[in-house]
Amino acid sequence: MSLRTILGLCLAGLLAACAGTPSGPGDQAATAETTAGCPDVTRLHAAHLYGSWQLELPQAGQRGTLTLRQHPEFSASLRGEFDYGGQRSIASGDVEDGEFNLDESRDGKTLHAFWSGRLVPAACGAEIRGRWQPLARPGQPAPAESDFILRRAGGDGRW
Repeated sequence: MSLRTILGLCLAGLLAACAGTPSGPGDQAATAETTAGCPDVTRLHAAHLYGSWQLELPQAGQRGTLTLRQHPEFSASLRGEFDYGGQRSIASGDVEDGEFNLDESRDGKTLHAFWSGRLVPAACGAEIRGRWQPLARPGQPAPAESDFILRRAGGDGRW
C-alpha cells in the first residue's frame, strides 16, 4: 500500500469520527471536551458570560439583547439588562455546571420572568438555550412561555 493511500484512509477515518453525532447528553459533553479550542461548558463561570448577547424568543416572536456583567453584591453571580419587545429590564442570576438561570424584573422590585437553560457544548459556550417563563400578573392572563436562544454578540467568545 502506498503512503498516499494510507494517509487517505487515515484522513477518511478522522473525518468519519468527527462527523458522528452525539447520541445523548453525556456524549455531548464528551464531544465538547474533545473539540479543539472549546472550553468544557460545565466549567464556565459567570465571568465567562460577561458581555453582549443576542436573544430570541421564537414562540413570542421577540428579539433583543442581553448585556451581562459581574453582580455588584455577589461576585460569582451575574447582573445585566434585557432590551426586547420595547421594554428594558434587569437580569440577575448564575451559571453553574453549564446550567444558566436568570431572574428578570421590569421594575427592580418584582419578578417578571424566569430564564432557565443550558450552555450549548457544540457552540463552545457562545450559545445558551432554554425556557423563558413569564409570571402571571393579577387581573391579567398568564403570558405564553417560549423557548429562548442567547448567542454571544459579535463572536467575542473570550476564552
